[in-house]
Amino acid sequence: MRVIEVAQPGVDTGARWVKKGGKSVFGYKQHTLVDANDLVLAVEITAANCHDSKPLLTLPDKTRIESGTPIYADKAYSSQKHCDALKVRDIKNGIQDKAVRTKPLTRWQLQRNSLITKARYVVERTFGSQVRWFGGKLLRYCGLARAHAWHILLAMAYNLKRLPKLFANRRIITQT
Repeated sequence: MRVIEVAQPGVDTGARWVKKGGKSVFGYKQHTLVDANDLVLAVEITAANCHDSKPLLTLPDKTRIESGTPIYADKAYSSQKHCDALKVRDIKNGIQDKAVRTKPLTRWQLQRNSLITKARYVVERTFGSQVRWFGGKLLRYCGLARAHAWHILLAMAYNLKRLPKLFANRRIITQT
């Protein structure tokens, strides 16, 4: 999940305000499903004030994920509803465990969270690359549909930029 700031606050009726890092931001959130090769498989855009966990189940439904494939997510997505929904879809649960006020995480849960963090960096790197390569931090379009279209185009451009390197790596591996 990433908050995208709208260029002119107050003009877009679909965007909303949210506090991020103590700073108020007006815009949308981009939720992205990325595979192990760093390729974007699905994108969902919501208003910035929408909770992070809402689009978790719509992203895998947009793609053909094989059964048994893990989906990694941070603590914001941790809920029994999501665990049950992933089990029904036969998708491995890679959602980090969240401590509750009266029940701290066990050593095993902390170790599991650490392993999930190492797998999740792929998504964060995708967001960073979109910002660095294509200026994906600011949105210059009004409306949820246009914001979604812009982020689909960003994802396509990102995938196209990544493909030559993936192809070259694949050729090197098959030749050795």
